[in-house]
Amino acid sequence: MKRVINIISLFVILFITVSQAEAKSRIIPAGGRFDTRFLIVIDKDSYSAVEKEIGEYKKALENEGLGVVMLIGEWSDPIVLREEIRAIYNKRPVMEGAVFVGNIPVVRIRNFQHATTAFKMDEDNFPMFESSVTSDRFYDDLDLEFEFIKQDEKNPLHFYYNLKESSPQQISSEFYSARMMPPSDYGVDKNQLLGRYLLKAAAAHRELNYVDRVIFFNGHGYNSDCLTVWQNQQFAIKEQFPLAFKDSRGNAFYNFRQDPFMKFKLYERMQKEGTDLFVFHEHGAFDTQYINGEFPAPNALGYVPGRTSAPVVASAAYIPRGPMEALSASVRNIYRRYRGERAENFRKTMIEEYGFNEKFFDQENLDAKKREDSLIAANVNITLPDLIPLKFQPRVSIFDACYNASFHQTGYVAGYHIFGEGNTVVTQGNTVNVLQDKWSMELIGMLAEGVRIGFWQKEIQTLESHLIGDPTFRFTAGSGDKPSADKGKLLNRQLALNSRETKIWMDYFKSENPNLKALALKQLSKNPPPGFSDLLLLTFKENKNYIVRMQALKRMIDMNDRNLVQALVLGLNDPYELIRRNAARFAGYSGDERLIEPLVHTIIFSDESQRVQYAAQNSLDMFNLNLVSKEIERQVAGSTLINGEKRIDQLVGYYKSQNKRWTNSLATIKDKTSENSRRISAIRMLRNYNNHAQVEDLLLVLRDNSDDLKVRITLAEALGWFNWSIKKNMIIDSLNNMFKDGTTPEELRREVLQSIKRLSVG
Repeated sequence: MKRVINIISLFVILFITVSQAEAKSRIIPAGGRFDTRFLIVIDKDSYSAVEKEIGEYKKALENEGLGVVMLIGEWSDPIVLREEIRAIYNKRPVMEGAVFVGNIPVVRIRNFQHATTAFKMDEDNFPMFESSVTSDRFYDDLDLEFEFIKQDEKNPLHFYYNLKESSPQQISSEFYSARMMPPSDYGVDKNQLLGRYLLKAAAAHRELNYVDRVIFFNGHGYNSDCLTVWQNQQFAIKEQFPLAFKDSRGNAFYNFRQDPFMKFKLYERMQKEGTDLFVFHEHGAFDTQYINGEFPAPNALGYVPGRTSAPVVASAAYIPRGPMEALSASVRNIYRRYRGERAENFRKTMIEEYGFNEKFFDQENLDAKKREDSLIAANVNITLPDLIPLKFQPRVSIFDACYNASFHQTGYVAGYHIFGEGNTVVTQGNTVNVLQDKWSMELIGMLAEGVRIGFWQKEIQTLESHLIGDPTFRFTAGSGDKPSADKGKLLNRQLALNSRETKIWMDYFKSENPNLKALALKQLSKNPPPGFSDLLLLTFKENKNYIVRMQALKRMIDMNDRNLVQALVLGLNDPYELIRRNAARFAGYSGDERLIEPLVHTIIFSDESQRVQYAAQNSLDMFNLNLVSKEIERQVAGSTLINGEKRIDQLVGYYKSQNKRWTNSLATIKDKTSENSRRISAIRMLRNYNNHAQVEDLLLVLRDNSDDLKVRITLAEALGWFNWSIKKNMIIDSLNNMFKDGTTPEELRREVLQSIKRLSVG
């Protein structure tokens, strides 16, 4: 009886505690009756500072027909906030999206790397701050289950959570979301930045604006600097934004090769009035947009001070007088970063292989050139201080880059673009590193159809991708001659209320508009009609539009059924580079031998598509060496290649060395006398490279009760990445048996469950 009383008392205390926490929050309801609602979550102090401005923002949205609810409070526990959001979401009418304004708790997620596109940092051996993923999927995907780890000691607004093994293992957000978090290192009061921004966002909702001015930039090192990628993108973008291709002023596609210090031209373009969309394909850090690389492109290094093409920048800027000066500065800057043996080896290489002399590396010379070299290096990339004086004009900027949207940092690139002066109202970027081969422009044409950008983001949601700014922003549908505001309004309504209604989306699929047809395929995949897989394959074979075929392929990859291998074979010969690249990549994840022939053809005859060749080369590692070698010999023998025998020796020799490498890796995994760190490192390689031939041996290691528990747990997790493997069912059967086995250690059992849930989707 005493135990029962204690339990009841505990529940009462918990209820009072939660009630008191919730009581701190205040709700301002929508100002009328609306079909859908939008939630503004703002902390109490920020609300006090920008009450007038956020009221203007609320009014602008409601004038558009979107009801706005405001949740104002102080939260020291993200779970409490999540439950408050859930309570509002569960009411009617439908809550289509939310924005988190000001100092809202930041959640950093662990044990969910498979929901990112590329992030695979070892969570055991790297600091928690580095190896966790900042993500608002904690708030907008209410089905995910988390367990609390700790609050950050240095950043009390940051909280660490693990995804539970029993949780759903895929992202399926209930609503779209965004952050309005001003950078704290900008040099201007955060609330002043926020207030100015809210008025800008409110004003943007009152304008008539079609997507007819778009700019794209490809930075150094992105997509292997492949010009075919750059060229093909233009064909796809024309399908998505046809208005921007009515005249030469409507679109621009820039490449880092066009100028040795391209950042200055980008400054000009970023401040070009009337720009609707600016996309940066680049490498990045939270505080840097990488533009030109270590060694500036030499084509325009004829700059001299006073020349009209020289950039207009601060007086401290220094422009090299020619390509050799720029090259020399880069070499000196690299050498200065090295220490000890690494520095000495670099110096020797430069002298022996590139003709530099000993005097070049003398400390006296290095010291004399330090200031000039530093200024040249500063001209290569864009950093946060560079952004402060700029007045950004693009309404929407997208950073297809690593870390540019790291809103957990005091300053971050996407935040500077949003909260700086100018007209930019929303950006999209990533909080950690991101896969270069992902389809970053998937469904972006939704914006041309008048869809709120939040709906676009929701359709391509990953753990790391986030909107910064106003997720309700939308362009005007149609054209200047034929406005289609009603069509845009209807499409937003369908996405909010009828995203799983097959009949509605089949009607959209019949449209000749490639944006609507591609969007329809995505929506139909949520509740597939009978024969949907065959419809996808037929569409992939027959549709003339790049973006529709790519969407059909992506949906078949997700379905992973009997039609996938045929689609991958066809995809390896598609005219669209991105389709070929993804087909080459997923061919390796599949391991089906029917894919060997087109993969070999790609590595031999597709030199113009470096990124496709790279993917095909890596994928062939996952196939039988004898079959790959024979196919290489057959195709080279039947070709007009010069020095064919030499080419055969090179390629076959490469795959023999790779096969030996994988054989040694498996031997390390199986060797109980080897150090666990070496075995675990070899196992983790399987996350990127699904070696299908080794699955039987790997499962023997996994089932060995006498082996090290940590090794077995790591292996169970790695096998959860074999989603498309021809050995997938074998893996699932083995994992199910282990899960049911009462002798399986509990920690391993949890990891096995997580992998079962990951592999059982699709």
